[in-house]
Amino acid sequence: MRRLPLLCFSLCLAWAPAAAAAEQWRVAVAEVPGLAEANGTGPLPDLLRALDEQLPDIEFDLQITPFARTFHLLQNGQCEFQVPFLGSLPRLPAGLRYGSGRLWQVRFGLFTRRDNALGVAQLLDPAHVLSAERIAASGLAPDQQAQLQPLLGRSWRPDELQEQLAAPTVSPALRNLAYPYRVETDRAHAPWLGFPALSGNSIESSLQKLVRGRIDGYVFAVNETEHEIDRLGLREQLRAQDFGLYPVRWLVPDNPRGAHVDQRLASALRKLQAQPGFQRLQGPLDKPSSDWKPWP
Repeated sequence: MRRLPLLCFSLCLAWAPAAAAAEQWRVAVAEVPGLAEANGTGPLPDLLRALDEQLPDIEFDLQITPFARTFHLLQNGQCEFQVPFLGSLPRLPAGLRYGSGRLWQVRFGLFTRRDNALGVAQLLDPAHVLSAERIAASGLAPDQQAQLQPLLGRSWRPDELQEQLAAPTVSPALRNLAYPYRVETDRAHAPWLGFPALSGNSIESSLQKLVRGRIDGYVFAVNETEHEIDRLGLREQLRAQDFGLYPVRWLVPDNPRGAHVDQRLASALRKLQAQPGFQRLQGPLDKPSSDWKPWP
């Protein structure tokens, strides 16, 4: 009779390694109010957990952290993939590439005070791009003009031009070459939106700067921004314009390991999309953004 407990114990020991064999993937999830909260709640963590269920040999460890830190985690090999990030942008953080799946789409808006006529066309006006002709007509000394040549083809804030010249102050000539607006976005998106945005620490802090006149505008996802606008009671002071509809993807390292992770994620997403409950998961992320209209 003693052999039966010993046999059960041996079987348990043999089974334990197999049960613990699931590979753990750390996932860098950007903390965004209304999308992914610091306590692990929100429609994005729900979607990721459902995606994980399609990978029985993988266990996701969701690391919900400030947006900018998610890139550092991925670039330093401290996680397997990062989410979310806008698709269709001209540049990406160094060493990273887009995944092949589309999770949902997101509408970005330009938020300004109602007494400010700044529009998207002005924000993206190619006349702000630094060109050789503009530099030549600036009145800057020849050595300073030469120092600005590496910056051709993009627009730059006054502080960025000042840093390039190692100048003690921003001269009137330099200011005339600089981008004329102070517009914030999330720190993680600042280099990628097609204009030299300022980095904001949070949606709330940027909105508070906006209503106080410290910045001219704020560009970010309309769902998450309006969530904060209504929480703070600022809707009557602001207006919103359409900045663009973007696919939302994940990022992986641009290496063979990243390619493997992307392949597994894309396969899991296809399985999840084929299930009846997928629209319920995607709906809070996708539909409100698609149906959004400018206001007031």
